[in-house]
Amino acid sequence: MNENLKVSTIITTYRRADMLKRAIDSVLNQTYSNIEVIVVDDNDEKSEDRKNTEEIMTSYANNPKVKYIKHKVNMNGAAARNTGIKNSTGEIVCFLDDDDWYLETKIEKQLEFLCKNKDYKAVYCGWHRNGKIVIPKRKGNLGFELLSGDSLIYTNTIMMWKNIAEKIGGWDERFRRNQEAAFLLRYFKYGFSIGVIEECLVEFDTSDRRNQLDSEKNEEQFEFYLREHEDMIKKLAEFDKNARKKIYSKRYRGVLLYHLKSKNIINAFKVYIKMIKYIPIMFNKDIIVYICYRLINKDICNF
Repeated sequence: MNENLKVSTIITTYRRADMLKRAIDSVLNQTYSNIEVIVVDDNDEKSEDRKNTEEIMTSYANNPKVKYIKHKVNMNGAAARNTGIKNSTGEIVCFLDDDDWYLETKIEKQLEFLCKNKDYKAVYCGWHRNGKIVIPKRKGNLGFELLSGDSLIYTNTIMMWKNIAEKIGGWDERFRRNQEAAFLLRYFKYGFSIGVIEECLVEFDTSDRRNQLDSEKNEEQFEFYLREHEDMIKKLAEFDKNARKKIYSKRYRGVLLYHLKSKNIINAFKVYIKMIKYIPIMFNKDIIVYICYRLINKDICNF
């Protein structure tokens, strides 16, 4: 592994100043030392959250490895990550949300993978979330998996060569949710493949859900997500005639269950009627399979 390679970790923060220090320190305490931390403050400049974040950042003012950048107004996570990429000086970039943190070997192990596996321009890893450790195994072009939701690749788990992140156009700032999926779908459109480290290297804290969308906005975002990737869905359908139905069935299953979790029964019913008119057998089967899986794993409340 080339120790001269600098890794830039971009931490976006919004309304979570109380959690930010843990995220920053998890990067500074990595076993790989040639790093920089770029904190992008996405709070409005006159908000109380901005003041609280500035106070936290004073303790890093003299640390040459930490760069602090402020947006004047809230622009969203995708825009903040693009700001981080533009201001990074490393050859490698990775990303971290303010409420989560890295395990100490995360950067070292992912960088070693990229240096040894030149065919991959990005890599992701496993994570610990809601009491469960997830160890992913899929690699390559995961376009179908991300469109259908069969595979998840969270923002915090991604490491990528900076020049590739720039080549694909960075993060799509139109997306309020599904941002990491949209980012990686751009990556796959260019013909790149993603590698995987089958090990948990990231910790998630889901205790603060203030930035979570309500169920109606969630449905709108998934409609936008699928509509904006219609070209990829069409291409997938050339190889699998049922690709579109599979993608819509699994994604709208999630939308329906999220409505139910939010106690939005009317909208859940509307989604159900809409989908059984389109793909009744597949949609009902997907719901039953999913609920049975959750029951077996005693996780029925965690849609």
